[in-house]
Amino acid sequence: MNIDQGWFGQIEREWNMLRQGDPSLNPEKFFRHVLSANKVGFLSAESLAAIANGLLTSALHGAPLLGRRLLERVGINRHPTLRLTLAVSLVTPTGGDADFETGNAIFEDVMKDDSAEGRLRGLAAAALADSAQLGRGMPVDVNRAVTLYDRAIELGHKAAARNLGLYWEGVWGAEASNEALPDNARAIQTYKRGGTDSRCQLRISNLREAVQ
Repeated sequence: MNIDQGWFGQIEREWNMLRQGDPSLNPEKFFRHVLSANKVGFLSAESLAAIANGLLTSALHGAPLLGRRLLERVGINRHPTLRLTLAVSLVTPTGGDADFETGNAIFEDVMKDDSAEGRLRGLAAAALADSAQLGRGMPVDVNRAVTLYDRAIELGHKAAARNLGLYWEGVWGAEASNEALPDNARAIQTYKRGGTDSRCQLRISNLREAVQ
């Protein structure tokens, strides 16, 4: 198949069908088209990551497995976006068996990769914090989780402020913490770091109503 506007249009149509959950889409054909496009450099790493994530989270039969296969075939080591997408699929698990240790190792690698965009490093830090909080592939480590959520916010992943704020509210980690929890004033400060995140704004409102 030649690289032309017709091929571009076909992949775009199939991508839209995937996002809409269109049952008439043949995920296997779409997978093959994407692989062919990748071989000739037609798709960016960001586009491949978005497509893989779309397959991984799709309800269409066989799509999640194809999402994992796509990441394995295109060579995830060349770009942090692809590495991060694979790590998420490994710890979820989606599209195949879980591999928590490998997933966490990738998160840590991306978080420390200075060549990666801040938003990707922030997502990686937040995901690794989730693992430390939940004991996902590692022992539960409340202090590490708190430090990583804080780092994630600093790197621009403001959604991490919700989980960190819940810690200061004493919703999780209180038994293993050296802090006097709950600390609602600290929680509000943390939620403010979440900017316009609607969940953080809701927590601020709830806390302020509770003291009135």
